[in-house]
Amino acid sequence: MEIDVALVPSEARVWSRTICIVIDELRASSTITTLLDLGCSRLYVTAGLQSARRLAREHDGLLAGERHGYAPPGFDFDNSPAALARVNAVRGRVVVLSTSNGTKVLEQVAGAPATLVGCLLNARACAEAAVSLAETMGARIGIVCAGTLGRFALDDGVTAGILVERLSEALRSRGADVSLTEAAVAAVQLRRSYPDLLAPLRDSVAGRLVTQLGAGDDVPFCARVDVSTTVPVLRPGSPLVIERLGAQAS
Repeated sequence: MEIDVALVPSEARVWSRTICIVIDELRASSTITTLLDLGCSRLYVTAGLQSARRLAREHDGLLAGERHGYAPPGFDFDNSPAALARVNAVRGRVVVLSTSNGTKVLEQVAGAPATLVGCLLNARACAEAAVSLAETMGARIGIVCAGTLGRFALDDGVTAGILVERLSEALRSRGADVSLTEAAVAAVQLRRSYPDLLAPLRDSVAGRLVTQLGAGDDVPFCARVDVSTTVPVLRPGSPLVIERLGAQAS
């Protein structure tokens, strides 16, 4: 099975029959995984602030997200997974998430056969789920790095390398052949250049930004590997909904 990596979102536009894993390591992917871990009853994602506010009104939901790292006016929370985990105020509540980058990329790949959300927190669980879906659908697997405003992001690239490793392990455990594109090989080599995963996250543009904003706790929080079994899956439609894979749709 072929594994590909779009190191910037535009590289995924030509993909077909591809199970997509979207990574926005710092911080949308980690926040989405954390929100589902914390038990929010429903999670809407939207790129637009107006649509986010409308959805929150219609569904009596909480607003979470950021613009330039800060919570927009009227939002209940910013995009900090560490802060959300501390307050734990979302259990049983609808949450609407809108971010500068990650939610836009999710909208762009909503037409894929299946779209999962991956990060270091859920890397192994996400890889296992992607392999199962790809085998069932006769598709390949592509990892989409959300990047920063269309440019490569170090934190996403290193996380992509971890996911390629986890995907390869899952495929080989099933006796399947593994074929890596050059971009996938590059992601693995980038990951292997950082024995300590906290370092590239801290050194990335996003890592420096969240630290400057006073949310430096997010970096070590997001750098934890394989601590969650939650696999967020995008349910296309209008509006876009993210659910825990295997959860009963409501």
